[in-house]
Amino acid sequence: MEGNHPYEGDAQPGLLLPLTEYSHAGGGCSVTGGYVYRGAELPEWQGVYLFGDYCSGSIWGVVRSGQGWQSQVMFQTGLRISSFGVDEAGELYVADLQGSILRLMRK
Repeated sequence: MEGNHPYEGDAQPGLLLPLTEYSHAGGGCSVTGGYVYRGAELPEWQGVYLFGDYCSGSIWGVVRSGQGWQSQVMFQTGLRISSFGVDEAGELYVADLQGSILRLMRK
């Protein structure tokens, strides 16, 4: 599958489809999986799943909206997002392919 679309042929029965997807039209090319935020410094982010895109550097947040899910771009980083991590306090970090590790926080 490519998001909710069959990559080749028809979708196989019994697949659990993703909650959200995004277009490559905005420069995106590869999802970098993230974490559900559980930290204390950004209480408004509690329960938000944050993930990124390797090529665009965008970080999205996915939240429950009624009976479904809604995603929105939270940050435009300019990074080549290669990974996410979380510390013992539940604060979220993003790793750049060039070696930077940055904590997500308010300006």
